[in-house]
Amino acid sequence: MRELKIKASRWQEQTLPSDATAAREVAGLLEHAVCHSDDFLYHRLGIEVEGDAYWYLYALALSGEPSLWVLGVFDTPGQADLFLALHADNRLKVPALRLYDAGAGWLKVDAQGKLVYPHYSGVYQVGLKSYRVTAVAGRPGIYEASYGNRDHVDYLGQANEKEVCLLVYNHFDARLRGCKLC
Repeated sequence: MRELKIKASRWQEQTLPSDATAAREVAGLLEHAVCHSDDFLYHRLGIEVEGDAYWYLYALALSGEPSLWVLGVFDTPGQADLFLALHADNRLKVPALRLYDAGAGWLKVDAQGKLVYPHYSGVYQVGLKSYRVTAVAGRPGIYEASYGNRDHVDYLGQANEKEVCLLVYNHFDARLRGCKLC
């Protein structure tokens, strides 16, 4: 078992980047909290979608080129905290999607009071490896994942956002450990 500790401050509730009235009326918002390490401001966003909880984890770079990293989406806040510990310990332990164009307005509430946020979709990089997560046309809420290393591609499967995140991480972790059967 891994001995991981979160190398960041404690989670603190954070208001949404809009006026207070709109923020209170956001349907399905379970939590928006932040914590920080030396290099990142982490955001944990809990959202209820059709009766199911989704816990997104983001990392906003505090130094260097401004960028937001989408780290994953999970069933519980505890799972998000595990990824936070992995990322804070060593950024190469978690496949992450870097959004260069995401600035201060990466999380917002639109005119209808709906929360607008980055989903778990795009090209996730970790070291020289990459994972592609794309929405499946004609199947709302379903994504497919594949692994790419130069000219080699592995198809990982299709599932909802949370399950695709686990497919990506499990594949990465198995390769990291050198055992595809674990």
